[in-house]
Amino acid sequence: MSLVNPDLSIERSGVSFPIEELTHFIFGGPEATKKKRWLISLLDVNKNPVFTNKDNYFISRDKYYVRTLEKMKKLIQIKKQYNIDEDDWKFLLLSTGEPMLPTMHDLLFVSTIEGQMSREQSEKWLPLAKDYAIFGCYAQTELGHGSNIRRLETTATYIHETDEFDIHSPTLTSIKWWPGGLATSTHAIVFARLIIDGKDYGVHSFVVQLRGENHKPLPGIDIGDIGPKFGFNNIDNGFLRFTHVRIPRDQMCMKFSKVSRDGRYLTSSNAKVVYGTLIIGRIYVVERTSFSLASALCIAIRYSLVRKQGNDTKHDPNESIVLDYQFLQYRLFNGLSVVYTFLFVGKWLRNLYKINEKKIREGDVSIMADIHSISSGLKALCADLAMGVLNDIILACGGHGYSRFSGIPSIVDNYARSPIVEGDSTILQLQTGRYLIKVFENAKNGRPTPATLSYLKDYLRILSERSKVTTWEELTDPNEQIKALTHYHTRLLAKLISNLEETSKTHLQGYEGAKSDYMIDIINVSRAYCYTIIITSANEGLESIKLTYSNIYPTLRILINLFFSNFIIKYSGEFLLDNYFNSNQIKIFELGIKNCLEKIRPNAIGLIDAWEFSDNTLNSALGRYDGNVYEALYNWAKLEPLNLAQERGEYVGYNEVLKDIYNREYLKGINKSKL
Repeated sequence: MSLVNPDLSIERSGVSFPIEELTHFIFGGPEATKKKRWLISLLDVNKNPVFTNKDNYFISRDKYYVRTLEKMKKLIQIKKQYNIDEDDWKFLLLSTGEPMLPTMHDLLFVSTIEGQMSREQSEKWLPLAKDYAIFGCYAQTELGHGSNIRRLETTATYIHETDEFDIHSPTLTSIKWWPGGLATSTHAIVFARLIIDGKDYGVHSFVVQLRGENHKPLPGIDIGDIGPKFGFNNIDNGFLRFTHVRIPRDQMCMKFSKVSRDGRYLTSSNAKVVYGTLIIGRIYVVERTSFSLASALCIAIRYSLVRKQGNDTKHDPNESIVLDYQFLQYRLFNGLSVVYTFLFVGKWLRNLYKINEKKIREGDVSIMADIHSISSGLKALCADLAMGVLNDIILACGGHGYSRFSGIPSIVDNYARSPIVEGDSTILQLQTGRYLIKVFENAKNGRPTPATLSYLKDYLRILSERSKVTTWEELTDPNEQIKALTHYHTRLLAKLISNLEETSKTHLQGYEGAKSDYMIDIINVSRAYCYTIIITSANEGLESIKLTYSNIYPTLRILINLFFSNFIIKYSGEFLLDNYFNSNQIKIFELGIKNCLEKIRPNAIGLIDAWEFSDNTLNSALGRYDGNVYEALYNWAKLEPLNLAQERGEYVGYNEVLKDIYNREYLKGINKSKL
C-alpha cells in the first residue's frame, strides 16, 4: 500500500468530529456500518478481480457490456451464497461504482410483479424473477412518447377465440425505445393500450416473453440496442417492436384491473396504483443523488487538498492549497450541503413510501396522490440541483477534471439521465404544481387536505406573517427556516391562483385553459413546495438524531443552515418583494454563508471520507485515498493503448498516414550536431 500524501494526513488529523460516528449516521448505525463494510469487502478486486474498474476507460463498448455481465453473474452468486437482503443488495450494486443491470430488473420488473400482479400471478412470476431464472426490463417509453403515458400507442387486443392478447406496434413511433437491460432480458413488462371489441380501455401492463432457450428473439419480436449514449454505456438500452405477438390472457397484470374469459373488463377503484412503479423509480433517483454527489465531491475535495496553486501574499514562497480559496470552498461546500440535506430527504421519502405501501395493502389509497406529487416534484428538483453541483465540481477540478481518469466525467455522464429518466423534470413539476392548485382550492373551501399540506388551511395567517428575528442564530433556527419556506411557497401558490382566476374570466378555455399561460409559475410553485419539503424533512430529521449523534450534530447543522441560506440568497428578491425579510436580514445571510464555509473547511475531508468509498468504486486518479494524484495520472496514462503500442515499437497512424505528411529527411538530421 502506498504512503498517504502528507497534506491529506494533516487534514485528516484536524477533523473536529469522530469520522466513524458520521459513517454510522450515513449507513444507519454501528451494526449497519459493520454490515456495509463486509459488503464492500466482497467487491475487493484482490479477492474477486472481476470487479476491477481499472481498464474501463480503455475497453470497447461491447467488451464493457460483457464485463458488466461478468460482474452481474458474480454479484448474483454472492447474493445467493450469503442470502443478502434487498437493502444490502442495493448498496452492493451501488458500491461497484458503475451502473448495474440487476438494478433495472429489481427496481422496475420485480417491483411491478409485486405491485401490479394478483396473488396467483405473483406466485408464478416472483420466484422466477427473484432467482434471476428470468431477467426482465420495463418497456414503457416509446419512440414517439415518453412522459405522456396516456398517449402510448402499443396495443394489446383481446382475442376471444384463443383467450389471448395480441401485442402489436402499429406505428413507427410505437416502437418501445430506451428500456434498460433489453439485450439481457428474457421478459419485459410492456405498457400497451387494452383493446376489447374495438373499445380502448387505456394503458395497462403485461408481461411478455422476448427470447427463447438460446436467447434468440421469439417470432414477431424485433429487438436491438439503440446505440451509444451520453452515459450508461455498459447498459443495453434498446428498442422493441412487436408484430402481432400472442400472449395468454393471464399475462396481463391483474391486481387492480383484469379481463375475464368472456372479454369483460373489470377494474377496481385503486387502478391508479399501477403507476406505483414510477414512484419507486423517482424515489430511487432522490436516494441515489446523495451517493452520486458524495462520490464526485470525494474526488474533488481530496484533489483540492493536494493541489497547490498561487498564493495570497507576496512574501510567502509556497503555493496555497486550492481549497483554501474562498471561491472554491463556495463551489464545493455548497455541494456538501446538498449531499447531507438530501440524505435526510431520501430517508424521509422512503419512510413515506413505506407508509403508503402499508395503506395500499389495507385497501387505503388516501395518500397515493400526495406521494405521487411529492416524489415527482422532489425527483425533478433534486436532479436539477444535483446537475448544478456536478457542474461546480467540474469547474473546481480544472484541467485534470476534464480527463476521464479523474472519474468525474463518468459520474456526470451517468447521472445526467436523472432529469429525464422516470419522467421528464418539466412534466413532473407541472404535475406537482397542478396538484397543489387543486389542494389549495380545497383548503380555501374547507375541504380535506393531505397532512403534508395541512398548513394551507391557515393560508391567510401565513401570508400575513413577516420575519421579526435579527440574528444569525435566530434566522437559522429550524422553526424559522420552516416558517420562511412555508410563507414563500404559500405566497407563490396564492398569487398563482389569483392570476388564474383573473385570466380565466377572459380566456376562451376558462380556468383550465388559463393554466397554459402560467406554466412557468406552476413550475415555480412546484419547486417552492419541494424546497419546503426538503427544509422541513432535513430539519426534523437532524433534530431527531441530536442526542444519538451529538458529536456530528453541529457540523450537520452548519450544512443544513448553509443549504437554507443559499436558498434565501438565491430567491432574496421574492422575500424582499413582500417584506418577509428586510435588507439587513439578507446581509446577515450573506455573511452567514461565508462563516459556514470557514467552519466547514477543517472538516471537509472528514465529510467525504465518512462515506468510505473504495478507490475501485471511485475509479479516479484524482480522488485516491492516499492523495498521490500526479503519480496516478502518469501511471494511468502509460496504460493508454496508444502508449502501449509505442512501447512495442508500433506507432499508431504513422505507416497509415503520417509518413506521407512529414518531411522525413528533415527529421532524420534535425538532432545531429553541426560541430
